[in-house]
Amino acid sequence: MRNLKITIIGNSVALRNRPPEKYPLNKNYSQYLEDYLYSELDNTNIFINNKALGANTIYNVVTKIDEYIQTFPNFYILNLGVVDASTREIPLWFYRLASSKKDGFIFNLAKFMYRVLIIKFRPALVKLRLRKSWISSRKYKKYFDTLVKTLIKETNTKIIILPINMANSRVEKSLPGTIKKHEQYNQIMKDIAEKYLLEFVDLCMLTSETHYPDGIHYSVNGHKKVANEIGKIILKSLKR
Repeated sequence: MRNLKITIIGNSVALRNRPPEKYPLNKNYSQYLEDYLYSELDNTNIFINNKALGANTIYNVVTKIDEYIQTFPNFYILNLGVVDASTREIPLWFYRLASSKKDGFIFNLAKFMYRVLIIKFRPALVKLRLRKSWISSRKYKKYFDTLVKTLIKETNTKIIILPINMANSRVEKSLPGTIKKHEQYNQIMKDIAEKYLLEFVDLCMLTSETHYPDGIHYSVNGHKKVANEIGKIILKSLKR
């Protein structure tokens, strides 16, 4: 009996199911991937460690890289970028205040300002901030390269990279310039994948309407499709 260990490093895209579903349809692709691999592999114990976190940026990942290294999997799945790349109406530090579960005057004021004032003028504020992302493309390239290079050096583990789901018209209307940013950051990850001879998953067959209706997170169909594509790559790698 062999063990197959997989670690997912990502953001809410690897966690959420949109629209939300009730059990047993409330799975994400890590769980569908486990089902897929068990159906294809004999005498194998499969362990998938989904270490994705909501609003996780590439900077957060790099600063906590030892937590990912110590999992020592057979495969890493990197599902990052949408939090970093999308244009924003507020800076990241203000988002952290407004989305915090902490109580207190500063936190409550930030939540009030965002809910009552800022959200109403979101597209205009994005343009006022010159369509800035939370993590610039230059920094994203630097941090993503550092992440990949470090994981290879410390674990010599196979790495699979997922692209950002291309924003739909709803997201683009709310956050102008996001589609262009997603294209740019996907190219950065694709170039780094080619540099280190890694797998960059081609998900061009996905459509927002069917696979990620909110323009960001996968639906049940999306999670199943992504799980199957990753599973095929893993099976092919195991046969080499």
